[in-house]
Amino acid sequence: MRKIFALLVLAVSIHSLYAQTIIQMVEDKGVYKIPCEINGLKVKMVFDTGAATVSLSQSLAEMMLDNNYISISDFNGKSKSLTADGRIIDHTELILHTIKVGDITINDVMAVVINSQNTPLLLGQTAIQKLGMLSIKGDKLYIKGNSDNSLGGAINTHFEKWDAHHYIYSNYTYGFGWTLPKDYEWERVEGTEKHTVFRAEGKPFSVFVNIRVSDDINDLWKVYNQYTSLIEKLDMSYEKETGTLVYEREFEKCNLLGQHAIKTTFKEYFKDCRFKEPMETYAEEYIVIHNNFLFNIAVKIPKEFYDSFDCSEEISKVFKGFRYSVKH
Repeated sequence: MRKIFALLVLAVSIHSLYAQTIIQMVEDKGVYKIPCEINGLKVKMVFDTGAATVSLSQSLAEMMLDNNYISISDFNGKSKSLTADGRIIDHTELILHTIKVGDITINDVMAVVINSQNTPLLLGQTAIQKLGMLSIKGDKLYIKGNSDNSLGGAINTHFEKWDAHHYIYSNYTYGFGWTLPKDYEWERVEGTEKHTVFRAEGKPFSVFVNIRVSDDINDLWKVYNQYTSLIEKLDMSYEKETGTLVYEREFEKCNLLGQHAIKTTFKEYFKDCRFKEPMETYAEEYIVIHNNFLFNIAVKIPKEFYDSFDCSEEISKVFKGFRYSVKH
């Protein structure tokens, strides 16, 4: 029963949609600040991935204490820390009950008060790691996920790389990469599903990788019948909820880079606000467990294109670029 429940959770992730949060950052003297709320107090914090903790100045902490944004019971005592330029400084530790960034609220964030009146307000790793998967494009911060991010936080600008010239993607957090064929012009785009780690489009192809924790399942072949049956049931419930029709779905056991996997092909009919007319697509996906994560690796093309051309060789060429051998 436990495995069946775990399978249901994993299968639901294929269809789960997420609400992406986009934060407009403000440049101030060469650094980016983002609007936040600390225990309800509206502030602008320096987005600093190199800072270990959230940092407050003494003057700000005193103001918050005087106006009941924090209390004496929130403080944990004094300690010392080493700065980037080699100085040892004193600080006071405290717990911030909530920090709100956009529509995301994270709880019980460890912070420090630097014994200086002019210390900048820093959004450091004690908060960043709780936000979810982050990426920066220009002056905008994109957040995927929420404070209940079981995979842990990761800053995409550090733990992944997209080579837009050679169409090579590398993800150091999950240890996978994808080299896309140069026959097409690929553009990395934002994912449309909750656990999308990588998505790119090179007309007429779309590719993506969804990842989540695999719980206690380590071989999909051992639960092949239960897993495929659950996906088919989810297709029907998904149609009732969204109007998206998944049809002609087929499954087969296969191997992906030496590991047991499930290959599924299907056609999909859906209405999307981005398009004037309903869209139909053909999809090939590989589902595999690697390093305790469930990978969903997919290629989609418009059904009209699929019906007009023999795409099997081209699809195979796209999949051949996927690899696990990425190390930090």
